[in-house]
Amino acid sequence: MSGPQILALGEPLVEFTEVDLPGHGPHYRMGYGGDISNAAIAAARQGASVGMLTALGDDMFGAGLRGLWRDEGVDAAGVAVHPDAPTGVYFVKPHASGRDFTYLRKGSAASLYGPVDLPEALIRDARLLHVSAISQAVSEPMRAAASAAIDIARGAGVKVSYDTNLRLKLWDLELARETIFAALERTDVIFPSDDEARQLTGLEDVDAMLDRFLGFGAGLVVMKMGAEGAVVAGHHLRERIPPAPSTPVDSTGAGDSFAGAFLAYLLETDDPVLAARRAARVAAGTVSGYGAIDPIPRREAIIQTEDTP
Repeated sequence: MSGPQILALGEPLVEFTEVDLPGHGPHYRMGYGGDISNAAIAAARQGASVGMLTALGDDMFGAGLRGLWRDEGVDAAGVAVHPDAPTGVYFVKPHASGRDFTYLRKGSAASLYGPVDLPEALIRDARLLHVSAISQAVSEPMRAAASAAIDIARGAGVKVSYDTNLRLKLWDLELARETIFAALERTDVIFPSDDEARQLTGLEDVDAMLDRFLGFGAGLVVMKMGAEGAVVAGHHLRERIPPAPSTPVDSTGAGDSFAGAFLAYLLETDDPVLAARRAARVAAGTVSGYGAIDPIPRREAIIQTEDTP
């Protein structure tokens, strides 16, 4: 197996966060985001072999993302470049009650990524393909690419994981349900949040929601429950994972880092409960700093706290 063990398919973005400099007015701090890229970096920081499947513009932002992945050890052999399309960006405006987001992603390079761009050999050589609902909500070409990648993976015996990241600003609930449920029927590990699970299933009880997701045929469902931790469920397994101690300052990317870390440790240990406990520590570290990427803990810090409840 010469390529990355984990392949993450989705849309990376460049982030501009408004910061107020006294005497100078609002300025913007540049960073990087995108749920799949965040998860890939989290997995790489836990020691996993990871690669991205996406497209970037032939511009300074695309070059910046390539540099980020290079520094983080995330393979970019499966990343296409569209010379006539830009890399997507978004703007964040923090305020007293939260944050407002403005996205400039229509016509982006990632939105043009389609089945023809898929590196089939890399997918067949991997151990796991990770996709999210955002990957499928971005555009019809990427929706088709995600579905085709899942089919390639399944045909080669490669496991598939799916994060139900539900963004109703990108698509309506009916289309989201139809697309997500079709993907979940071909998925081995599902990552819903409790809020997303309620919206997608119409149910309220956690166990009922877990049963609904297991009914799609997945071997594992890992429900992310924010400050309440997580629940790991299989057909003969159901265990609550308490949240790890943290001092939250910014929840950006916490669920992404949890998913990426879980996958890294699941492939390493084949123990979903241990993987979830370690992933909870990664998520706790992520919310204890600002930004989606910078505060993600590395493997050494997680293993050192192995005996911490």
